[in-house]
Formats: sequence, structure tokens, C-alpha cells
Amino acid sequence: MANAPRYDEKTLLMQVAAGDRKAFTELYSSYVNNVYRYIFLFTKSKEETEEIMQDVFVKIWEKREKLAEVESFKNYLFRAAKNKLISEVRHLQVRHRVLSEIKRSRVGVHETTNYEVDYKVYYQVVQKAIEKLPPKRKLIFRLNTENGLSHDEIADQLKVSKSFVKNQLYKAYDFVRQYLSKHGELYFPMLITLIGIIK
Repeated sequence: MANAPRYDEKTLLMQVAAGDRKAFTELYSSYVNNVYRYIFLFTKSKEETEEIMQDVFVKIWEKREKLAEVESFKNYLFRAAKNKLISEVRHLQVRHRVLSEIKRSRVGVHETTNYEVDYKVYYQVVQKAIEKLPPKRKLIFRLNTENGLSHDEIADQLKVSKSFVKNQLYKAYDFVRQYLSKHGELYFPMLITLIGIIK
């Protein structure tokens, strides 16, 4: 059972909005079990649930000023958790799509001449996008997509946190997707598929 807060929720929200960490801890303690169960229903993974839950609460703290206008923290929290879950699914879809195309480009494509030309153009655009990433983000992206390393393996190799690796990969995939939508050949079927997945 969740601990009863010392103050009414609205007071706590106002305190958190003003930067009160103790008040935030009270809100966290009051809802952490319920939001954990909610997220776990979809992930079925203790590790993933804990990561998503941590990201949700960190995001709420980073945007704590907004809490002063929140009427129901429960609704606000579960909406944030739902949005994070949707975001996770979309990022996963983008990751698989980009990874698939990058891997295919490495083994070559043996179809029609027109298709090969289009694919080479597409691949060149992808590589240009990757080259525009910040050095650390580019390294993490290549370790993941080209070397096939997991988040844990990359974090261990670079001596950084797993959450940092995930954040950098999310930003990298999002940048590549946006770059493709601006600079790729929009008639190219694979690009259309890629953009369609992440809308």
C-alpha cells in the first residue's frame, strides 16, 4: 500500500514545482508501486520496467515547474508513463528498420539495376546522416548498428551508464530518420516505409 503523503497533493505539487526534493520523494513513494505495475503489464521485464519508470520520474522532475498547474498527479503520471511506453515502441521499430537496412547494405543487393542505383543513393544518405552525429553519439550508434553490441556491452566498453547509451541511441536514430526525410529520395520504397512507421 502506498504511503500517505504528509500534505495534500496540491501542496506537494506546488512544493515540487518550487524545487523541493523531499516533496518529490513523497510523491514518488506514493505512486511508484502502482506505476511500476502498470508499466510491467506491457514490458513483462523487470529491467525494462525499472528503466522506463526511472526515465518517467526523471522527466517529471526536469519539468517540475509544470506541476504547479496539474490537478491530478496520478493522471499526469500515468499519461507520462503511457507516452514513454509508446515512445519506446516507436524507437524500437525505427531501430530495427534502420539496423536492417544498414546490414543489408553491407552484404550487397542483387536485384534490378535501377533498384541497386536507388539503394546506393539511399545508403550514401544514411552514411552522411551518421557522419553528422556528435563523435560520442556516432560511436555508440556504430557499435550498436554495425558491431551489433547491446546497450549493456556498449555501456561496459565505454564506461558509461546504460541509460546514457539508450538516450544517445534514441537521439541518433531520430536524427537519422529526420535527415532521411529531408535529404532522401522520398519515392524510394524503403524510405517511405521507414517514415511511415515512426509517424
